[in-house]
Amino acid sequence: MMGYYIFTYLCLAVFAAAVLWRIYRQLTLPAHVRWEIYPVQHEPAAKAAYGGSYMEGMNWWKDKRRRSTVNEILYMAPEIGLMRGLWKENRSLWWFSFPFHLGLYLMLVVFALLLLSAILLLLGFAEDGAVLSIIKGFTIAAGWIGVIAGAAGSLGMLYRRLADRDLRAYATAADYFNLVFILLFFVCALLTALAADPFFAAARLYILGLLTAGAATPAYAPGQSVPGALTVVLGSLVAAYIPLTHMSHMFMKFFLYHKVKWDDSPLTPGSPLESAVKQNLQYRPTWKAAHIEADGKKTWQDIASSAPKEMK
Repeated sequence: MMGYYIFTYLCLAVFAAAVLWRIYRQLTLPAHVRWEIYPVQHEPAAKAAYGGSYMEGMNWWKDKRRRSTVNEILYMAPEIGLMRGLWKENRSLWWFSFPFHLGLYLMLVVFALLLLSAILLLLGFAEDGAVLSIIKGFTIAAGWIGVIAGAAGSLGMLYRRLADRDLRAYATAADYFNLVFILLFFVCALLTALAADPFFAAARLYILGLLTAGAATPAYAPGQSVPGALTVVLGSLVAAYIPLTHMSHMFMKFFLYHKVKWDDSPLTPGSPLESAVKQNLQYRPTWKAAHIEADGKKTWQDIASSAPKEMK
């Protein structure tokens, strides 16, 4: 039994290390090239409604900037939670992609609820009390919806990758592996729920065991059923695997929005942004475009301060 806990500990450690490494790499990358894409959602609603900017105002650099976190949340919530962009651009794919992502999101919700339940039990809350009963109800609902949606979405996405010629043209072996891997997890979780753990009580005990190194769960071992053991192993592996792949976009989107698309901070003398731009100007590009003359010897500052080569 302890072997399962050790395996999950290791996978969670990989997850945490991979997430921290991705965030560190993002924060230490060179300053990006401004996109200047409007509307910028942290503008107050009056300006965001038509794509306005604080720079429209007279002497804007003298005024205190007003930012709206509410506008950001109102934009990002349906974009991330409901995949609004895919709904608009490729609705036929949305019908498979949305349940796939919904299943993954709900598995995170289930883990958080199971963790909360385990913590409350350790704090002395009664298992049949009102608080834990409500949490259990949400856990059961989220768990069943999650495993069904995730299994259906994974299978549907795999089918679309195989059947749609346009998607198949740029699908890689890793794309197929990711879908099959996650599909196996959802199928095992669904079989476990159907056959042995419809109320996710065993899953709750396993999380309790994780918090106590197995001391608080003498009555349950995942190995008592093959689907249960596979669910624990595959679930742990999925947690470790996702931040190592492009699927980490689920949480790295934060930086796309805030550090690229919506970054409209002014460059002021002595600011960190000025230092970052100066550093960028010292890089030596090796672009193939002949008129740029990016031969790996000239810096961006040299190229930007000289006339472009005349092409014949």
